[in-house]
Amino acid sequence: MRSVLSVLFVVVSPLLAAADESSNPAFLGVGMHDLGSNPNGMAGPCVIDTVTRDSGAHVAGLRGGDIMIALDTTPIPNCDALVKAIQDREAGQHVKIEIQRSGIATTLEANLPSRADVLRKRFVGKPMPLTTLMRVEDESVGDLTSRGKTTIVGWFDQSRCTNCASAFAKINDWIKAKGKSAPIAIYGVTTASSMSVPETAKNLKMAQRNFDVPLMVADIETFGELSITDVKRIHFMVIDCRGIVSYVTPLKPDADDRSAILEEIYAATDQAARRMK
Repeated sequence: MRSVLSVLFVVVSPLLAAADESSNPAFLGVGMHDLGSNPNGMAGPCVIDTVTRDSGAHVAGLRGGDIMIALDTTPIPNCDALVKAIQDREAGQHVKIEIQRSGIATTLEANLPSRADVLRKRFVGKPMPLTTLMRVEDESVGDLTSRGKTTIVGWFDQSRCTNCASAFAKINDWIKAKGKSAPIAIYGVTTASSMSVPETAKNLKMAQRNFDVPLMVADIETFGELSITDVKRIHFMVIDCRGIVSYVTPLKPDADDRSAILEEIYAATDQAARRMK
């Protein structure tokens, strides 16, 4: 039975996700599914489907088709067990991953970064890559590389991210409260999954009316390159007036650390905006 998992690896089992799970926990970086049933009649074994670029799984050498056997000394009979094993560890922790690859038992070693670690490695201090996105409001094409203002971008799954709209609203209220002291823009970027980008943009017009910030749509490839697929989190980036990415962070809108993460975003945006003066 295939799991739609999003990134404790790219996947989080809804049955095991703790309510107080933080925004930026340990992250393996795999998409996975349970293959049939194990001898006990339970789902399993857990098979790797995809590996997130720059993640611990990617650096360790995990591949699609690998079958999970154990994490350190913890047996991994199915994908729920893998989710739980990662949730029990801290970001930065070193682990041994036992797998079966093409019928041969193999042990890999991995460091478990956080999502922020992965995104910092990709983007911080570098020019924002050229993007082709579609604005939901008027279905025009735009990108995120414009100069002259500080920009906050939140990458998220609009259809499934719980309370994401409230997080965007909080940031938008903060921007409005600053007045015209510094030009700051904010956008929410979601992805087209089963439909084309234009079709997705059309279908989001009603959602845009109830959303406090402009929505844009990216194709699946662009979204995967510039964010991490995760139905529970928004991945924010701050882009300064030169078009350089200065800050990245995930935010889980219902996590206990939401207020602290928002304060980090505000501070990073203020710092980026001061570069204009």
